[in-house]
Amino acid sequence: MTAPLVRTIEQNISSLAALTNYSMPFGPVPFACTVTLVQFVPAQSQAHATAVAETLRTYVLYNRGTAGAGTTALANGRITSVAASQNAFGTGLLADQVSTLPLTTSTALLTLAAGDILEWESSVSGATGLRDVGGRVIVTLSRI
Repeated sequence: MTAPLVRTIEQNISSLAALTNYSMPFGPVPFACTVTLVQFVPAQSQAHATAVAETLRTYVLYNRGTAGAGTTALANGRITSVAASQNAFGTGLLADQVSTLPLTTSTALLTLAAGDILEWESSVSGATGLRDVGGRVIVTLSRI
């Protein structure tokens, strides 16, 4: 029996002011694989930020395909306030602590072809917009 080849690809993410959106392509993925884990390591905690109840920030990892135009969301996490960020994604968006984003429930959508481009998006909606502290995205791939 041989174990599947598992590889992580990582991308540093810039911090953003409130009401600012950001997307960063990375990849291409090196082989046909399945996304098994998407993690975000914030550069700092949101605890010192000020926000109101209608503040939202959404993090999404997309598969843009080999042409870079796909719209398949692989993982998606949303925070709704500074307080919610401390409990987001199971472990909270706390400085230098790994948080796991929920994966899509469709296994088929998590399957990637060699050469597919991934894109991380941090977007805001709501009246104020929570700032993004930046950090590092880590995607774990398992060869199929």
